[in-house]
Amino acid sequence: MSVRVTDPRLTDGRWLRIPGPTPVPPAVLQAMTQPMIPHRGAEMRELVHRLRVRLQEVHRTDGDVMVWSGSGSSGWEAAIQNTCRPGDNVVVTVCGDFGRRFATVAERFGLRVTRVEVPWGESISADQVAEAIGTVDNVRAVLVTHNETSTGVTNPLPEIARVARQAGALVIVDAVSSAAAMPLEVDAWDLDWVISGSQKAWMCPPGLMISAVSERALQVSTESGFERFFWDVTKMAEGFRTGQLPTTPAISLLWALDVALEMMLDEGVERMWQRQADLGAWLRERLTELGLTLYAEPGAASASLTAVRPPAGMSASELRERIRDDSGIEVAIGQGSEAEAVIRIGHMGWTHQPELEATVDSIARVVHTL
Repeated sequence: MSVRVTDPRLTDGRWLRIPGPTPVPPAVLQAMTQPMIPHRGAEMRELVHRLRVRLQEVHRTDGDVMVWSGSGSSGWEAAIQNTCRPGDNVVVTVCGDFGRRFATVAERFGLRVTRVEVPWGESISADQVAEAIGTVDNVRAVLVTHNETSTGVTNPLPEIARVARQAGALVIVDAVSSAAAMPLEVDAWDLDWVISGSQKAWMCPPGLMISAVSERALQVSTESGFERFFWDVTKMAEGFRTGQLPTTPAISLLWALDVALEMMLDEGVERMWQRQADLGAWLRERLTELGLTLYAEPGAASASLTAVRPPAGMSASELRERIRDDSGIEVAIGQGSEAEAVIRIGHMGWTHQPELEATVDSIARVVHTL
């Protein structure tokens, strides 16, 4: 760390207020120091079975949940390679930089992409998705960014999924900054592939890509037109069912995820979701009181991170630097075309009131000196 943080509210790494990687609880860090075990042995089988059951509970599914070594973004490739064929028509929601990237990945794999695009800061409605589906024949899948990390906007996933399924399309979800941070009902919402990454609300270091996959998607994967080995979902699903993974896993990160999941389930899934939503609401209220302008449209603000515009005449980078100089707290600037128009403050995962109070206090001191 390049700065000194003396505020007692920011111990154990809680000065890190970017929307990922997020602070990692000490117990999760400690779990990674365990010695290596045989990745084909009995202890590994027990760990994999336990992870599967716990991940099913958080995802609200009775179906397959599995973990690959990789970033959350690698889930885009895994999902597309297993469910689509070159030339397939897909509809992609784009309301920020990550939706744009998801669409770009689909195009690079040779899919015919119809984008449902709105100005950044706005959410995408189910009606807009339904309209786009109606303009294309034989839509193979609808690719949805549930929570747009670049803008702090949450899209109405249940409603979008409903219109996609009514059209017979698969529902592939980028839930990187929503899984474990807000309500996500894989079975009840009839979702087919839900992607997330360990470095967000899962309270773990980067390095794991988590996917909840429906039986329908597993069946479709046998007809995929893409050759694959590492991302073969049928092999990984079988591995998580039997505890014998097809390739050597990141064992230390799996230990970490196991402890993080235990913490989540001890808190309770609904209480965990509510805590993060309450923190976001509190933060947005305080920032508004400071005279700052929120980036997300009312009613679409995220429970996992808040995006806010810097004061007039100041770039996002300058505000970030001043906050760092004042308190040592790290916030993030925007991305893509809006990089200097917004700062982003994470409140997902291992986050509680004191560190957000310290963040607001630091922003207030900076704003009051202008």
